[in-house]
Amino acid sequence: MSQAEIIDATDEEYFAMDALDQSQLKAFLKNPKEWAYDRLLGDHTQTDAMRFGTAFHAYLLDTSEVVCLDEGQTFQSKANKEWRDEQEAMGNIVVSYKDMQLLKRMKQNIIDSRPDMYDLIGKGTCEQCIVWTDDNTGLELKAKPDLIPTGVDYLVDLKTASSASAQDFHKHVIDYGYHIQASFYRQAVANCPRAAFKRTKRKPVAMQFWVFEKTGACDWQPFSISADNPITRIAGMSINAALHGIAELRDKAEADGGYGTGIDAAAKYALSNGGYDKTMKEVEFTAWDMTDAQNFAMID
Repeated sequence: MSQAEIIDATDEEYFAMDALDQSQLKAFLKNPKEWAYDRLLGDHTQTDAMRFGTAFHAYLLDTSEVVCLDEGQTFQSKANKEWRDEQEAMGNIVVSYKDMQLLKRMKQNIIDSRPDMYDLIGKGTCEQCIVWTDDNTGLELKAKPDLIPTGVDYLVDLKTASSASAQDFHKHVIDYGYHIQASFYRQAVANCPRAAFKRTKRKPVAMQFWVFEKTGACDWQPFSISADNPITRIAGMSINAALHGIAELRDKAEADGGYGTGIDAAAKYALSNGGYDKTMKEVEFTAWDMTDAQNFAMID
């Protein structure tokens, strides 16, 4: 097992690294050609939702100062615009007054209901960049877990959602590949030096997801995906499939020539030669699908 390197890196520096992260692996599994386009040519400008997510992590983990104007103030005035520019120049994150109230409720909710969990933040390592090489494929990988707590055997990831109910989060795990994220991050920490982070186990046995609703009362709920959860085996198979798929494209690209080397060569090859199978296919439906179709049309 190759030993990982622990690096201090800003978000900008992290995203600029050539290494593959778990988001890229999930994108590759969905469509290699789309993964390749996004890696080489994609527009990575932050959306409003992404900006709120950045502020949410910074505020709860206390990794950056998050500030806002007073209630009723806007950025129409020259003075307020200058204030915003000054804050951003100092590395602070500027949010709206409304968003700040959401962030305050989120933090207060965990402090009030689970102070023991909130205390883990101040004692742990937040947003630490980890880089390592996959032994089987030689591909360089990277991860940046939200929280590596001290003295426990699990990791923590923070999420916002429209609903933090168990039923909805179950769907989000499948839709967004959180099981893959959990396994990938657990492996990242396992590859670090044994003494790193003052943990009870070298490889975390679980990843907790603290899910906060981003409206109204901002209620929240914690969930866990453990090593013995049946979906963890599927996550491991998915990660291996993605890594070997990218490695195969890299090898083909380097053998053919003209694509360069490494991961970007794999992406260039996928962009030129990948994509969906273009042969005609009849749509297939399960018995559940047929029932849903009947219900949609209200057919007896």
